[in-house]
Amino acid sequence: MNIDWTVTPASLWFLLGVLLIFSEFVFPGIIAIFFGAAAIVVAIILFLGFDLSFNVQILVFAALGAVLLLLTRNRLKAWFQGASSKGQHGVEVLPVGTQVVASEDFVDGGGLVHYSGARWNAESAEPVSAGQHVWITGRRGLVLQVSPRPPGQ
Repeated sequence: MNIDWTVTPASLWFLLGVLLIFSEFVFPGIIAIFFGAAAIVVAIILFLGFDLSFNVQILVFAALGAVLLLLTRNRLKAWFQGASSKGQHGVEVLPVGTQVVASEDFVDGGGLVHYSGARWNAESAEPVSAGQHVWITGRRGLVLQVSPRPPGQ
């Protein structure tokens, strides 16, 4: 029995789509998943026998990915990242005293923490180790101030 290992444009588009969708798990931003879906749609179109030139394939991929991104991203964002409260001017509310987890050892007082499914830059005046639970004590722009002790202790 011989296996036909011929690579077709449809299989390449399908592979690209799957890779883009899986990349969303590694680099979450809720963007790649829409272009992954668009690549899979192009693969299906080619699989169904439509003869599209490479330029038309790229155009369909780009246009469909952009349309999916613009029309559905905001609706799906809360589902993928979890809902959060918004304060004045749409700034996310991060209550002082909220417990978060350090993603890495802090170097020179800075590192990353996880909060509500997202990674945040953080600063601490005290040493923090990866996996350690810390508490939000404040915020400076996009950087969280954290402490290994709950606020007030």
